[in-house]
Amino acid sequence: MYRIGPTPPPLSADLIDRAKRIEPATIGHYLNKGFAPGVLPITHAKKVVGTAFTVRLADMDCTAMHYAADLAEPGHVVVVDMGTDLDRASVGAMASFAFAHRGVAGIAIDGAATDIKDLEATGLPIYARGLSAMTTRIRGIEGDINLPVNFGDSVVTPGQLVMGDENGLVFVDPLEFDELYENLIAAQEMEPPARQKILDGVKFSEIFGAAEHIRRTSITVP
Repeated sequence: MYRIGPTPPPLSADLIDRAKRIEPATIGHYLNKGFAPGVLPITHAKKVVGTAFTVRLADMDCTAMHYAADLAEPGHVVVVDMGTDLDRASVGAMASFAFAHRGVAGIAIDGAATDIKDLEATGLPIYARGLSAMTTRIRGIEGDINLPVNFGDSVVTPGQLVMGDENGLVFVDPLEFDELYENLIAAQEMEPPARQKILDGVKFSEIFGAAEHIRRTSITVP
């Protein structure tokens, strides 16, 4: 059986523009959820920001993936849940070409991809756990499109904000991103003056407060 949810509308241009200013690792200073350790860019285009469009595959069956390529819209990031099958490629030459033709912002696979030269030719940022010559097949068994999926340690909901760079991916609720945005910008803007302080001779532990915690709570062990 195939279950198909509503296609999420792409997030607003304003939110996407603001998200492009923020590094995923900056969000890592504030959140402990929404990350996918081990899923990294495999193409030279390494940065992606967009709206989650989810696909779940099972039983080597890529039928849902092919159908999803007719539904995805510009600005979507195709987020693929491979379940426990992390070694079998679900995106290769033709699927990546079809998604690129639809204008998606990128593809993220909790599993493997294949046909790396063709993936590069799309110009898309494509994330995966690696490459594999084993592939999925059209079997007509089951799958989901635009329903919540498992991705690494996270549950990804259609319509979430997807952000990625060479350090990895993070999936964030758009409202939560809005709430965090001013803190995120401030955190990034403090880095250049902090580097200058180090060059001026200030101890690193003094800049962000670590030294004060050590002074208040440490003991000297003989």
